[in-house]
Amino acid sequence: MIEQSFIESGFSFTVSKLLPYIIVIIMGILLVFILSNRMKFMNRFLRIFLKLIILVSPFAIYFGFNPIYQGDFSNNSEKVKRTEATSEIEGEKLYVLAMANCPHCKDAMAKMLLLKKRNPNLEIEYVVCHSDAAALKFYTEVDGGEINVRLAKNPEAISLLAQHKFPTFVLSQNVGSLKRWSNDSFGVRALDEVETLFN
Repeated sequence: MIEQSFIESGFSFTVSKLLPYIIVIIMGILLVFILSNRMKFMNRFLRIFLKLIILVSPFAIYFGFNPIYQGDFSNNSEKVKRTEATSEIEGEKLYVLAMANCPHCKDAMAKMLLLKKRNPNLEIEYVVCHSDAAALKFYTEVDGGEINVRLAKNPEAISLLAQHKFPTFVLSQNVGSLKRWSNDSFGVRALDEVETLFN
């Protein structure tokens, strides 16, 4: 995947997401420029129509395979006061609040593993709102020991912190409020913000 190669090359998450779209737009412009001489003798309206098709096609094809979803570029965090009930969320760490057998929470693991690979100093921890340790296997079979996965000490309080929406991402630093993102608001700009804080 083109986006993945840019990420692995050290570009930010936002730039890596944007660059492939910019490249396919430039490809469309170049194709129109290269083929315009061959269309000289065509009807003017047909020529304009074909140029538009050629211009838009690379972008449309790439977008068809890699659509932009709502939230992909978002960074809509909110500050949350620390409470006694959520005291297990502490230190300098990015927490992923999850529930048992949550496919979206499991999908987020790939993003967290990539974030961890790019930022070895960043500590990431999955907190699963459940009382049975067997629920952890759903996540530990994916992470390969790179990310700590544990049960919530107070599942009800952690569920409330997540507003019963999973996964929820919570950034804890040694001082100040917690910063919370829902799954839909934790886009590439949010990933870049987390990286900036831990670099």
